[in-house]
Amino acid sequence: MIKKRFFAALLTLAMALTLVPAVHAAGFSDVKDTDTARDVEVLRLMGVVQGDGNGTFRPGSSLTRAEFCKMTIELQQRGDQAMHYRGRVIFPDVRASHWAIGYVNLASQGTGSGESAVPGLVHGFPDGTFQPDKTISYGEAVTVLARVLGYSDTYGGGVWPQNYLDIGAACGLTKGLSLDGGAQITRAQAAKLFVNALRAEKLGGGNILKLGDEEVTLLSVDVAKETMRLSSGSPIKMVNPDVPTVLLGTKGYVVMDKDGKKALTFLPSASKAGTPVADAAIIIMADGSTDGFNELTGDAKDYTIYRNGVRATRGALRKYDVAIYDAANNAVLVTDTRVSAYYESCDPSPKEPRTITTLGTVFNVIPSAQQSLSELRPGQHMTVLFAADGRIAGALGENAGVGGNAYAYVDDSGKVSLICGGSLLALSVADAANANKVGRISQHKADFGDVKVSVSVSSGGLSGVLDTTAGKLGNLYLADNALILSNGKLVALAELTETSISSDRIRYAHENSSGKVDIVVIGDPVTVSGEVYGRVTTVGGLQATVDCGPGGKVSGRYGLDDTTKLIREGSFVAAVLRTNGAVEGSSSMFNPIEPLTAYENVPASAWIGKTAVVLGGRTISIPSSVLCWNADTKSWFSDLDTALDYGGTRNVYVKDNVVRVIEIRT
Repeated sequence: MIKKRFFAALLTLAMALTLVPAVHAAGFSDVKDTDTARDVEVLRLMGVVQGDGNGTFRPGSSLTRAEFCKMTIELQQRGDQAMHYRGRVIFPDVRASHWAIGYVNLASQGTGSGESAVPGLVHGFPDGTFQPDKTISYGEAVTVLARVLGYSDTYGGGVWPQNYLDIGAACGLTKGLSLDGGAQITRAQAAKLFVNALRAEKLGGGNILKLGDEEVTLLSVDVAKETMRLSSGSPIKMVNPDVPTVLLGTKGYVVMDKDGKKALTFLPSASKAGTPVADAAIIIMADGSTDGFNELTGDAKDYTIYRNGVRATRGALRKYDVAIYDAANNAVLVTDTRVSAYYESCDPSPKEPRTITTLGTVFNVIPSAQQSLSELRPGQHMTVLFAADGRIAGALGENAGVGGNAYAYVDDSGKVSLICGGSLLALSVADAANANKVGRISQHKADFGDVKVSVSVSSGGLSGVLDTTAGKLGNLYLADNALILSNGKLVALAELTETSISSDRIRYAHENSSGKVDIVVIGDPVTVSGEVYGRVTTVGGLQATVDCGPGGKVSGRYGLDDTTKLIREGSFVAAVLRTNGAVEGSSSMFNPIEPLTAYENVPASAWIGKTAVVLGGRTISIPSSVLCWNADTKSWFSDLDTALDYGGTRNVYVKDNVVRVIEIRT
């Protein structure tokens, strides 16, 4: 938490945004660690944890076997069934007077019979006792939750508890934990296990509770209306409406109740890409300054600084850069993205905006940015400062004298994306006139007072072969921080797997004032005008039909010269149909139509990720739009990722040093 003394000093600066919320979970004053606080809040909203009645959670204390049974039953949302299991004694040391008898009995009961029988989640000891007040071990805890996920003693190798520890590691249950099977676990470690169980994949697929279909940001909770407000969609009703302080502003998934109508809790994303950063931002007020970083990071040591997605030193920082903290990676993420724009609207109010509409797009606001934004009003011109995660970190009025510096990328379809902190941030605007180009982005009033977003493409238009090994485009070297966009994705030079990229794939490039290339836009290889690729479905009488996947089917006649090219049913071909818009059954003419060059059973060692493959000693590029045929189902895959995930052997069909079709069979 930022110290009050530092608060007072930083608030004297116009752009110092330091309203960092406390990291302890609501109601649990002794939970100081941010990760533990989030885990506890996820479980508290579900009723899995309740604290000790004194406003504390005791994260370092141990758990008993009975307490763990109760938490497990509540995690499964079966707590209302426990009362029905208090009527008989299953274990002699868990009598009717024991507070947890219903939970222990319910957890010990199996389901089904015969081959479909499923054993209980917990078992007693050889002497018939359960020992409910004995401290639970790490191995026991992992075993119980692995059984919740559908696993049993028949899965995994070795002996107990190692067999279950191996299962837990494989399915993600024990992620972030490393203990001996016999070690006692703390309440904080148990909380992590339970939250991991919500994310882990059950045996056979899915999760133990239904998660929302998309990753969203938790914006706020309205206790009075019993709803949580998300970055997408309408507010959703909550089973237990309470404000989870440390979860606000994080990205993740809604956990639904068994009816799928109300939210049980909110589960922050586990992946590094989705791991939430701290809900505060520091606006750097002098070149090379790291003032406030220690408070922002909670005095974390040896953190790494990244500026615009590239590892940087303190000396690279500039005035008005924005810094946020990624606790999961112990990294300070800095960006210099500023856009001259109009304040279009906000929600819920200008005094405390949680979202702001500018650049024709709705953006989430970092809570600490509300102070600077409260001084502005919709309709004003401003310079917006963006954090590395795409949220608004602050804004400056026109009188501040600070302009925009941001670039935007326009893809093939004209869709505009803001280049922000080393990544692309999609905007809800288009600029078809500048497709496949990069330029400065701004927002201004056009004729009749309309607000317009424009991309001003810098002069340049370089061409040449891109030598990725030498870092040169033609005769010019690339700048160290060159923006490289390959098929709409921002990439580093080292991520380009091809040693050279032909000039026909360089859609746009720009030379800076130092004589180096600072922007490169790479596209798919250019194909012959009107050329299509696909699989021959019917052939006969000099007439053929080619199935082009998403492009539909085209039909036409072909000349006698093409009969020698082995055009037959099932062939993968390239064809030029000389009459546009031909449909099956037409008399249009293929000129030419020819088989693609085939490479069968291409080994896994030949593939360079998803962008290239080595065939005959040459590196052949794979466009993102490549057609993928499933030889098992006789149908096209929806995309390249789905095809490669399918597995099996791969045949590759090539024309003009580009993969045009991939055929996969098991």
